Amino acid sequence: MSKDATIRILRLFGASVIASALGFQAWADLTFGTFTWGQLPGYFTPLANLAGIIALLASARVTRPERRWVTLLRVNSATYLVVVGAVYWALLAPYTTPYFPWANAVLHGGAGAILVADWVLIGGRRRLPLGTLWSVLSLPAIWVSYLFVRAFLDGWVPYPFLDPARGAAAIVATLGAISAVGLAVSGLLRVLAVLRPATFWPGPARRTAVATVPPRTRDGASVR
Repeated sequence: MSKDATIRILRLFGASVIASALGFQAWADLTFGTFTWGQLPGYFTPLANLAGIIALLASARVTRPERRWVTLLRVNSATYLVVVGAVYWALLAPYTTPYFPWANAVLHGGAGAILVADWVLIGGRRRLPLGTLWSVLSLPAIWVSYLFVRAFLDGWVPYPFLDPARGAAAIVATLGAISAVGLAVSGLLRVLAVLRPATFWPGPARRTAVATVPPRTRDGASVR
C-alpha cells in the first residue's frame, strides 16, 4: 500500500471516529439531557468537531501541494479542538456528567490529538502567510455574534463563563483570554509545520540532470 493510500485511510478513519462520537453524544444529550435541537448551534464543541471532520475529509484527497483553503482549515480546526479540550477540562468538566464517557473524551481531547497529529506529522502543506493567522478567529467570531443575539432574545447561554450575571467586563476578559490562547496555539502549530515540513509525506520525485555527450565525427572531433 502506498503512503498516499495510508494517509487517506487514516484521515477517513479519524473523521469517522469523530463523527461517531459526535453522533452518540448528540443522541445522549437530546434523549437524556435537557438539550434541544435549537440549542445545539450554541455549543462550540460540535462546531469545532464538525470543522475537524471536514478538514480530514477535505485533506483525504491527497494533492501536492494541497490547496490553501485546505491548509487553513487543517490548522484552524486543530486549533479549535485544542482550545475546546483545554477549556473543557479547565472550566467545564466539573459541571458535566457524560452519558458516553468515550464519546466525551473524543470530542474534548481525542479529536484534537487526531487533528494535531495530522497537521504535525503529515507534510504537503502550503506555507501560510503571517496575515492568515487571524483567520482562526473567524468561526469563533460568528459563534459569539450568534450567542449575543440569542442571549438578547431569550437570555440563554450555553456555558457558565458566558452568563450575563458575571458582567460584561468579565465575559469580554474571558473571551479575550480564550482568543489569545487560540492565536498562540495556531501560531505554535504553524511553527511546527515549518520545522517539520514533510514528515511521512512522499515528496515529488527529484529530476536528475542527465549529461549529454555531443556526437563525434570519425576523427574524434566534437560536433557543436
